[in-house]
Amino acid sequence: MATDNSSVLEEAMDNLREAAHRVRATQNVMHSQGMTQDENYRELVVRLSAALAMTEAAYVEAKRRRNA
Repeated sequence: MATDNSSVLEEAMDNLREAAHRVRATQNVMHSQGMTQDENYRELVVRLSAALAMTEAAYVEAKRRRNA
C-alpha cells in the first residue's frame, strides 16, 4: 500500500512541478509583453500568482507526505 501511495505522490509531484513551470512561463511572457502592468489583465495576473502559490504549496505537501 505504501509503495502505491509513494508512486502516486511521485506522479503528483512531477505534475505539480510541470504545472508550476507552465504558470511561471505564462507569467514571464505576460511580463515581457508589458501585460502585467495593464489594468485589463490585473485579475489574470493575480490569479496566476495565486495558482503558482497553491501549486507550490501542493508540491511541498506531496513531498512531505512522500517522505513521511
